[in-house]
Amino acid sequence: MPRMRAWLQAAGVVLAACGSEPRAPKPPEFAEAFSSLPLPPNPEFVSRAGGAGALQITVRTPAEMAQVADYYRNVLTRGNWRLVSDIKSADGSTALYAEHDGPPLWVRIWKPTDRSGTMVQLTGAVVGQDSLPHPKRADSAAKRAS
Repeated sequence: MPRMRAWLQAAGVVLAACGSEPRAPKPPEFAEAFSSLPLPPNPEFVSRAGGAGALQITVRTPAEMAQVADYYRNVLTRGNWRLVSDIKSADGSTALYAEHDGPPLWVRIWKPTDRSGTMVQLTGAVVGQDSLPHPKRADSAAKRAS
């Protein structure tokens, strides 16, 4: 009997280990991904999603798509923001990428097919310290380039 009990316990441990699913990576905290989050006029929260190192917020605004795109182009060229990329896709959506002294920001703007207004997807990412340029290496590279 003790031998059977040991075998059943071992089988239970193996089955429990096989049945466990890996946990999804925990998304960063809101302030880590979005140190500064410009929202469009009259935003209505739609969804929030995230994974390891990134967080995505989707909102709807009653404003027209062209207004919203102009709003973000204006906001992301002021203060510490630098608008790095502004692309109009074949599907009519606009994708913007901006950087500043905090986390980068991706903005996707599109006209929904099932309702009025404009959808805005904001994605922020936590940049690891190993991704940032090392000050001494950046100085060395700048000296070599000149």
